Amino acid sequence: MLQNKILLAIFIGGAACTGIHLNTTTTTYVTATHTHHPTPRPSYPVCRNGTHCGGVCGDGIVQSPYEQCDLGPQLNGASNSGCSKDCKKVPCCGDGVVEFPEECDIGSLNGQPNSGCSKDCKKVSCCGDGKVEWPEECDLGTLNGQPNSGCTKECKKAPVCGNGHIESGEECDAGPRNGAYNSGCSKNCTICGYCGDGIVDTPEEECDLGWQLNGALGSKCSANCTKVDVPCPPTCGNGVVDPGEQCDYGSSNGTPGFKCTTNCTWVEEPVCGNGVTEKPEECDDGDLNGTPSSKCTKTCTLKDPCYPPKPSVCGNGIVEQPEECDDGYLNGTPNSNCTKTCTKIIPCASSCPKPRCGDGRIDYPLGEECDDGAANNGKDYSSCTTDCKRKNKPGACATCNPNPFFNKCTITTSCISTPFGPEKNYCACRAGYRASGLVATDPRQFRLPGFVGQEYRVFVAPGVECDQLCDNPHPGPDSCREVPMRADCV
Repeated sequence: MLQNKILLAIFIGGAACTGIHLNTTTTTYVTATHTHHPTPRPSYPVCRNGTHCGGVCGDGIVQSPYEQCDLGPQLNGASNSGCSKDCKKVPCCGDGVVEFPEECDIGSLNGQPNSGCSKDCKKVSCCGDGKVEWPEECDLGTLNGQPNSGCTKECKKAPVCGNGHIESGEECDAGPRNGAYNSGCSKNCTICGYCGDGIVDTPEEECDLGWQLNGALGSKCSANCTKVDVPCPPTCGNGVVDPGEQCDYGSSNGTPGFKCTTNCTWVEEPVCGNGVTEKPEECDDGDLNGTPSSKCTKTCTLKDPCYPPKPSVCGNGIVEQPEECDDGYLNGTPNSNCTKTCTKIIPCASSCPKPRCGDGRIDYPLGEECDDGAANNGKDYSSCTTDCKRKNKPGACATCNPNPFFNKCTITTSCISTPFGPEKNYCACRAGYRASGLVATDPRQFRLPGFVGQEYRVFVAPGVECDQLCDNPHPGPDSCREVPMRADCV
């Protein structure tokens, strides 16, 4: 008897297979037309009324219910074939169907740039989906790669021209003034010309001899970079200070509030209503004179004369006679020991907690200069350090806080940012004005070198008024030159 069992299936007409036999060893079987030699694959029971009898896994024929798939001996078990060696279905990375343990499967797009799915069906970061995923530095979706979006098409951070901060790859950045004439900075953040640089920038300029010679006596080029040797005589009222003119405000010459006459000469008498307190005026709030919000009458005299030249203002953060204290907007709040009328609050009884830095009250006997509370002291929006000292000392480059709750710039100034850093915010005077009542060299007022297009601008410490015209109030290289530059403030 043969060791190997032989299953002989003889087909007679349409008769079914003559036997059912399950062999777990080597199988040899014969059909009506073929003889199959032993193979190492497992065989299956011979089915009745079946078209194929005695099949095996690997013959390329799917025989249910015993096989789920059969791609033949070469493909069964091959990578990504979808069929195992024992004819069971397995996940196929690349068929577009997500099957465990696959994390994703988008077919032929697997492994393509920004497809989000790797060749082995693992999720990867997709630059452009609007989500910042490692190793991306940024991702703004459809805005990636757009001009000044700050993010490249490869999801890498890029400089933003126009934000007022000079970043890598930029020569300058004047913020919203980029591209404006005399800003010194182009729209693509490269240094460009301005009136006074000694280079004629056509068509805006007719001449340019440099800021030291433009407008000088006998110079053929005005401070506005226009030629002065033209045959036409100066025209008073054109808004340009031509040789022989002291001033020129164009159509505003001779109108109330302006100190220039219709002949382009300075008004010698004080002008009530121009916003500048000039002797013998007691005050001048400009167009606010005579209104309920002003303490100045329409004739520039104080409504309630006291402590000339101006009465104290309780709530401005400056202790003025006869005030005992002034914590600004904190007056009368639990975080202040100053009442709303600027009088000191009487210390509490002995049962109260001992005073300390961070309790929200200014304890002057302890040497505190301020106290915004432990949660606020030392923060960017607070003007108080963690040891209850003011961040800015008199004479230092006193910065301002743009937060409206902590901003202590006066109504005559504005807290603006500069290109020298996020903490370099200063109270800026109006163009052509400087600090009121202070000598030009007082350290509480200064100009900033290197602030392109704003070299003439005067900056002051918080609380300082800016109502005094400069010696040369016209914007340009020669404006307000009596106020010194402070290189230590940039």
